[in-house]
Amino acid sequence: MGKHAMPYVLGYFTEPSVFKKACAASHEAGHHAHEAFTPYPIHGLERLMGIKRSWIGRPVLFMLLFGAFCGFCMQVWMMKYDWPINIAGKPYNSWPAYVVITFESGILLGALSNLAIVLLIACRLLPSTTTQLPTDSLTDDTFCLAVPVTEHGSIQALDEWMKQQGADTVSHYVPDGRLSESSEVTHA
Repeated sequence: MGKHAMPYVLGYFTEPSVFKKACAASHEAGHHAHEAFTPYPIHGLERLMGIKRSWIGRPVLFMLLFGAFCGFCMQVWMMKYDWPINIAGKPYNSWPAYVVITFESGILLGALSNLAIVLLIACRLLPSTTTQLPTDSLTDDTFCLAVPVTEHGSIQALDEWMKQQGADTVSHYVPDGRLSESSEVTHA
């Protein structure tokens, strides 16, 4: 295939149960489905496709704890060392009063780091004009399974495999924007 864009075989499904079976079958057959487009979230789809659990939660947890620690230290420093005020005879370092700000600073830093990690690092969701969908109405009312044609496979074999899995329509897509004509599949 060289430097050319890798073509994909797209299988379109109207029934979510058939689509879920096709996603599981693609993982079992070793096709390594590239993407699954759905009009609404389908719980458990990642497990069916063999996608591992995300690593994003670990750095977000670290940043959440770091934010809570910084918020707590900030309050201790302000109330005990920077500007100590005797309020009703309470000690300067009264930690129960710090719980709310500690919690909020942890949540704030955790949420901001989650946003930065997901958008900028993990998903590379920077604004781009090169991102293209195979069709504009891809997720209106159908489910789509995109399987890349590898160097060891053929488009015809993947076409037949998609039809065996119950795809209503099968088409080919090359990421430079070319979409071949669809082949309709009729089910008995």
